[in-house]
Amino acid sequence: MNSYRAAMKPRRHSVVRVSSRRFRPGLFLWLLVLALGILSPIAHPLGAQETRAAGAQDQSAQSKEGSPTAGTEEEVQTITFSADRMESVIAKDREKTLLIGAAVVNTDSMEIKADWIELSGEDYNNIICKGNVIVYDESEGFLLRAEALEYARDSEIGTAETGVVLEDSKNDVLLKADWLRFDQVQSLVDARVGVHILKEDFAVRAEFALYNRVDESLRLSGSPVAASGAERVEADAMSGRTDLGSMEFSGRVSGTISTKKKEGSSP
Repeated sequence: MNSYRAAMKPRRHSVVRVSSRRFRPGLFLWLLVLALGILSPIAHPLGAQETRAAGAQDQSAQSKEGSPTAGTEEEVQTITFSADRMESVIAKDREKTLLIGAAVVNTDSMEIKADWIELSGEDYNNIICKGNVIVYDESEGFLLRAEALEYARDSEIGTAETGVVLEDSKNDVLLKADWLRFDQVQSLVDARVGVHILKEDFAVRAEFALYNRVDESLRLSGSPVAASGAERVEADAMSGRTDLGSMEFSGRVSGTISTKKKEGSSP
């Protein structure tokens, strides 16, 4: 560069003349390359900054699209099933899957077994079972047997029919009925028709019973009868816990209560 400037610097008392006959194309190209070389470092950082900014905006947009919005994240639940044979019914708004023969469905902590199971609804929300139904939830100490069952996964509410037997291992309570509705969220059991409830030496029977598995509270109606040992009480309605001593009776009441005989008293 210095030698170039020195060569181009006019001498004192001289005149520089450029004519078309003495013009050199090579010199013009060399000057053009030199100018581009000077301007390139200036233009390149600006272009790089614009490219990086555009890339950052694209990544930010992709991150917003790919990441869930706060407050809208949904819990992921897993359901697995198996059977000897499976059939699928594809019809608009009536899609369903049939599991036939030794059917098993596992959803969250609950396992459901039956001879025949139908899965339908969004995300297999609705479960219908027939034949030798068994529902087991180890975490809740809940075991149910019946001939028919309908269960909704979203509400965790199910209804069972025919020969229903519920084993509440957390409270050592056994409940039998012809029809039963259970709510796993509220831990409530609504039993009807031929209800029998057993715990150790305490037993009750009624046509209708509401049982709370949290505090073992009972509400009985439909000619309830409660017994413990040799004691027996009948009433129009009863309420209390799974213990005859804590039961309250309403309406017409009758029963038998045993008392201890004092020593030395006459027969």
